[in-house]
Amino acid sequence: LNEVIQIVNNMIPRINQLSTRDTLFYLDRLGGIFEAKSWAEAESKTGFRAIVEIDASTGGVTKPVARAKTKTQIMQRMVDIAKERVGNKELHAVIVHTNVFEQAERLKEMLLSQCHCDELYVNEAAPATAFHNGEGLISFGFYGSD
Repeated sequence: LNEVIQIVNNMIPRINQLSTRDTLFYLDRLGGIFEAKSWAEAESKTGFRAIVEIDASTGGVTKPVARAKTKTQIMQRMVDIAKERVGNKELHAVIVHTNVFEQAERLKEMLLSQCHCDELYVNEAAPATAFHNGEGLISFGFYGSD
C-alpha cells in the first residue's frame, strides 16, 4: 500500500487537467468557478469560449488559462498547451466529454497528429458530470513520460 501511495504522490504534480465548456454558467452556478469568475461573467456578453485548469499546479482552484471565439480554436490551444508542457516526452492522456463525441474525437485526432501519444483515451462522462458542467464539456487530462 505504501508503494501505491508513493506512486500516486509522485504523479499528482505531473498531471495537467484542462477543460472547456459551451458555457461557464454551470461551473459558476455551483460555486466552482473561483478565479475564472470574471470570465464567466464576460462570457455571455462576448461569446468567447474558455479553457480553465484545475490540478496540483493551481492548488485545486479553478483558474482561467486561455480563451477564443470557436471550439476549434480552443481545442488547438489545448493541444498547444499540452505540447508546451510535455515537450518531447510521450503523451499519456484521456479526453472526457458530455455529449460532444465528435468534438472529443476531433481533439483526439489533433493530439495524435501533433503529439507523441503513448496512450490516448476518449470517454463519455457520467450524467452527474453533465449536471455540474452542462453539455459540451471537454475535459483533457494528461502527463508526459520518457
